Amino acid sequence: MASHQHQASSASPPPEALVSHDELLRVLRTPFEAVFSLNQDGTEFFMPSVMRGVPVALISEESPYWNSSWASVDEFLSKEDDEEKAKQQYKELAILQPNNKAIRNEEKKHQDNMSKYHKIREIFGPGSDYHPNQLLSKCHFPPDGLCSKDTMYRLACKISELRVLQERNYLAMDPFDFLRWRIAIKVQDHLRFPGDQASSFIKSAIHRLCDLDESHNRNHYADPLMRAAVILAAKLQNRPNLYKSGQTGRQKSVPRIPGALMAPTIARKPGRPRGRPKGPTRPTQDQAREAARREKRAKLAAALPQSTYQGVNAWRAKRDARSSGK
Repeated sequence: MASHQHQASSASPPPEALVSHDELLRVLRTPFEAVFSLNQDGTEFFMPSVMRGVPVALISEESPYWNSSWASVDEFLSKEDDEEKAKQQYKELAILQPNNKAIRNEEKKHQDNMSKYHKIREIFGPGSDYHPNQLLSKCHFPPDGLCSKDTMYRLACKISELRVLQERNYLAMDPFDFLRWRIAIKVQDHLRFPGDQASSFIKSAIHRLCDLDESHNRNHYADPLMRAAVILAAKLQNRPNLYKSGQTGRQKSVPRIPGALMAPTIARKPGRPRGRPKGPTRPTQDQAREAARREKRAKLAAALPQSTYQGVNAWRAKRDARSSGK
């Protein structure tokens, strides 16, 4: 078991280190069983230690694992219609009073909130395999858990970027498992004594995981490997400027990840938020060109090798195969 913990800790370079493309690919190819281990009956995580006791199966508000003080994902998502009404209200007011800065600010706030609702619903909504409160062991959470809007949105964005890497066969393990691993490393780095808990800083670690660590703006939660991973995902989606130099969050490109290694963009995964409304029935020249590009992308995507995903189910299958062979 100690080797798993050592492996997780040793994969975290110093914040100022640059991440080479080869190093990034090596880490992305790490299989589930090289980082995680389960209890004897395979129902709970055992290692890393900061995940000990987390159920493997998806939890709900009726699960024995659930804390009554935790905020609810379902309750949060139930308020989406009210947010949409507020957005429309301020949109109409902004048309009537275009010079009213306060109204424009409110309109933008509600637009941003709706974007967050869409992303959170995509990753954690009905039919999802993930719950925010299964990120780590619950002893490391604040009393209300991790189901606040901004925290869920940060988690959802990171999982969404990692999904791109999994779809393009860069990422071996499940996106949520990879995110758990990277956050577990940061949490373990900040727990000085046995029995210490991360409840006072876990949200900061989540929010700042992909931010820069600069001399004038120190970030002790920065994970250069995770940052390099989401930057690679942005490049694969033809969004190379999403991570700009000198700013935090979803902003900067990592050196030494050559653009020539980018894979072609493919169609969005089903279930993601809808894009713009459909245009006129008769396609324009631009639409025809875009349709041809989509067809070409689909052919390229079909030629990709099958996914190398390895997660809890794959781990169990290997374990059962070994047991039956004895």
